[in-house]
Amino acid sequence: MLESIASADLLTALASNMVAFWSPYGRAGRCVYQESDGITWFYTGIQHTLFNGVLSIELTPDNVKSAFDRLQAQIKEQGVPALWWVGPQAPSLEMESLLNGYGLQPIGESPGMAADLDQIESEPETLANFTIRQVTDTETQTLWARVAAIGSEFSEEAVEGMARVEATLSEPAYRAQHRYIGFLDDIPVGTSALVLDSGVAGIYAVATIPESRRQGIGKLMTVLPLIDARQLGYRVGTLQSSDMGRPIYQQIGFRDVCRFRLYLQS
Repeated sequence: MLESIASADLLTALASNMVAFWSPYGRAGRCVYQESDGITWFYTGIQHTLFNGVLSIELTPDNVKSAFDRLQAQIKEQGVPALWWVGPQAPSLEMESLLNGYGLQPIGESPGMAADLDQIESEPETLANFTIRQVTDTETQTLWARVAAIGSEFSEEAVEGMARVEATLSEPAYRAQHRYIGFLDDIPVGTSALVLDSGVAGIYAVATIPESRRQGIGKLMTVLPLIDARQLGYRVGTLQSSDMGRPIYQQIGFRDVCRFRLYLQS
């Protein structure tokens, strides 16, 4: 386990933890997952780019061509664009040249963030009638997926696709993850996921349904799983942030440690 965010292995662990979260989706039935020769990519056909694309790649001409060609075949068959996550250790100029040559479009960046878990508050102020429960069976897997997708403002088609695939996930790598649903007055309103992998505690899928926002639910859905991780001996938390979530994560104690550059293949 990493002892602090000052570790020289932080960026590698952050990127590897992200692969661990997404890879079970690629290994679901009728989905595709490839991890070899410096490339990790997956394609689910769920109607959202987050569920289709390159998770990690060593940027060489052969690797880029291989990943592009294989994803293009999937896109041609199922019609869903793919997202390329290009990590902080990839050289910028080489990356731009290789990816632009295949017509990939830069669509922004996502900060990679990290926090020392001993700095996370142990008893965060909670809401009246708010509880968090862990996902334990197929029924709650489906519920978690629906709430996460609605909270992320996915299309109706993507909500249904995510719920359908999530309900089929059962491999050991998926079961080792922890998924949480937040309930307010017994109504499911928020989600998060905790991935204990590569020596860090990764947080994913923090989402709150629109009508329940601005009550601190996103913060609780982030902090309480991290407290669980700390009790298990983890010392570093990691995540990839959206613009909406970044101020909340900064309040908790996360800080930017890198940037992922995002490219769209369509």
